[in-house]
Amino acid sequence: MRYLPLAVLLLSASLFAQTTNEVVIPRAAAPRLILPVAGNTAGGNGTFFRSDISIINLRNATQRIQIFWFPLGAQGSATPITTLTLPPQQGTLSDSGDFVGEFLQTTGLGGIEFVGVTEQGVFDPAAQLHVTSRIWTPRPDGAPGTMSQTLPVIVAGQTDTADVKAVFGLRRGSQYRLNVGVMNPSNTTQRFRFTIAAAGLVTDTFEIDVPPRSIRQELAPGTSAGYVQVLIEDIGGGAGEWQGWASSVDNQSGDAWSQIAVGG
Repeated sequence: MRYLPLAVLLLSASLFAQTTNEVVIPRAAAPRLILPVAGNTAGGNGTFFRSDISIINLRNATQRIQIFWFPLGAQGSATPITTLTLPPQQGTLSDSGDFVGEFLQTTGLGGIEFVGVTEQGVFDPAAQLHVTSRIWTPRPDGAPGTMSQTLPVIVAGQTDTADVKAVFGLRRGSQYRLNVGVMNPSNTTQRFRFTIAAAGLVTDTFEIDVPPRSIRQELAPGTSAGYVQVLIEDIGGGAGEWQGWASSVDNQSGDAWSQIAVGG
């Protein structure tokens, strides 16, 4: 772990919310952020995925940050897995590119919540956190280099709480498999329904239970091929700021792309 001073890049005023104390504050800066998927885990076909994550404190003041882990398929805790303190206008990242293993001292797949707090551990609405993330793997064919994709970090409190959300822009077939997932931030188990459509026709429907403060990710059943859409429904309507996603994964190389579900 190391601390990094902020470099100011003035690209376009329309891209940013505000400028203060010579620091450009992105629109995604907020006191509470959620990363739906991160990991330190083996994937298919010889891949091993890690999350390269940076955390930046954009305030001109020292900021304490609590970090919560939402494990795959098991109930998560309301107690932070770790707490860190960032100096004013500085950031930190894992030197190894493995935030989950190095920073959180855990393994597997899960979601992460970043919360700015005061010295007393109380939620700090003045916090200005910015988090970036990519998930990466060494090339499974043994050649030099890595493969990766960036994953969006979501501003909590500004996300859609619709009971039904959709994922677009994915493919499935002999070359690509389809993974689907959901994050349940509530304190009770919630049930979700997944509906997969290809060529305008519903091909597969299934339901899963997601424990409190955890995620579930599944290989989507069925064999329909082509451009697919995924509908995800919070059946009980009690999951609050839940997040859904889906990924198309190349069956040979492990290359992938993911999309976050959006409300209608």
